[in-house]
Amino acid sequence: MSAKEPLCVQIAALGGQGGGVLAEWLAEAARHAGYPGQMTSIPGVAQRTGATTYYFEMYPQADCPDKPVFCLSPDADGLDLMIAMEPLEAARALENGLITKRTTVLSATSRIYSMVEKSVAGDGALASDVLLEALEGAAKDVARLDLDSLSTKAGGPGNAAMFGAIAGSGILPMAEQDYQTAIRIKGVAVEASLEDFAAGFKRARTSKPTEATSTLLQFSAAPAGFENEINTVPAPLRDMTAHACANLLDYQNETYVRLFLSRLKPFAEATGGLAVEVARRLGSWMMYEDVIRVAQLKTRPGRLSRIRAEIGVDEAAPLTVTEFLKPGREEFASLLPSAVGKKVMKGHSSRSTSGLALRLSTTTVFGFGALKVLAGLRLWRPRTYRYQYEQKAIERWLAVVRETMKVAPELSVATAELAVLARGYGGVRARGMEKLDELFANWGDKLANDPAALKIEVDRILDQARHDPDKECGKQGKRGQENE
Repeated sequence: MSAKEPLCVQIAALGGQGGGVLAEWLAEAARHAGYPGQMTSIPGVAQRTGATTYYFEMYPQADCPDKPVFCLSPDADGLDLMIAMEPLEAARALENGLITKRTTVLSATSRIYSMVEKSVAGDGALASDVLLEALEGAAKDVARLDLDSLSTKAGGPGNAAMFGAIAGSGILPMAEQDYQTAIRIKGVAVEASLEDFAAGFKRARTSKPTEATSTLLQFSAAPAGFENEINTVPAPLRDMTAHACANLLDYQNETYVRLFLSRLKPFAEATGGLAVEVARRLGSWMMYEDVIRVAQLKTRPGRLSRIRAEIGVDEAAPLTVTEFLKPGREEFASLLPSAVGKKVMKGHSSRSTSGLALRLSTTTVFGFGALKVLAGLRLWRPRTYRYQYEQKAIERWLAVVRETMKVAPELSVATAELAVLARGYGGVRARGMEKLDELFANWGDKLANDPAALKIEVDRILDQARHDPDKECGKQGKRGQENE
């Protein structure tokens, strides 16, 4: 690069990730060091909480006697530095032709999923590793940064740690002190930001450019008292098992965790990914979201603080959070003893959208207290109609997977994945359960007589469940919970 060419930097961030502050810090650091520069931004609202692109050009000669003319956007020659607070945004820059062998990419590894990913009925998430590997083939260097581990505040924006990584990369000519001064001049959470800056700076200086500092999946540690049991599980299955046990303990109790482990045991030695698939689907299904679980999640300690952080409201500012609920006969029956619940649901379709429209404010004593009482019914859950219904469905699914594992092992992983149909709420879940009932009817005969045809049917259902759930789980089934 000649001395007459500017240094080109693009920052991509979503709403709430501190991209604007990061851009202002960068411009201020260049200004303080005496380098001419210009920052422009293009706000967007199409992705998640709104993706904004910031473009910064600076002339690499301090105290330049002439006044450089800067561009408002990068040209086809690409960028010197691409900063992405979310991996998909870095991939967008690659798609737009901005990542070349001239470009160093600094990208966070944590994902915030797009609406396209969330709308897929199954697992539509793009792996950050896949996104970043594509960048590594096109860019000069790619540094993966686990901003969560570098930030003082858990769940914080991570922009100060990223700012430190920018300084530590050495791509831009400013000194470390110039970056630190920019933070002080801006005056936003100065002490915490400087601490995060130091962590990011150190990581950039000590890590290899392409070093991965986190993985896509973040697993919970094994809960206390279950370490020995989980350590007996085969190594490839251990992390998933520990994660499921930790979540199920939070969901119910130790007895429920042991039920999970006993159900998983027949599949623990299975190969070809079956054991992990069963563990993942079983753990998720056993944590079905009933009224009790919803109330538990809405009264979590720290939930209001998280909401404040997401919408940018200070702790001292007044805040009202209103929960919009519509409990119907199904929600009422789900809390009743099994025999009574069946009678209440008799002749009633789970697809019904009727219910009592309620608004509860969890920022008031009454609203929070009402949900807290519901959340406290966890000990009652095993006696409820909904619990008995779900456990019966889970056992049937596991029996089908075991049978398939013995007769047609090549179909067993896809059969385990059929649990994806047990998702959602109300009508969505009812249609999925109906589809499972329909598919599992005479499963043994189908498996014995024509496994190839059964595989085609299973693959078709899974494909439509992922990409066209309304068509697959639409108005086809005729059975519901009321017939159980």
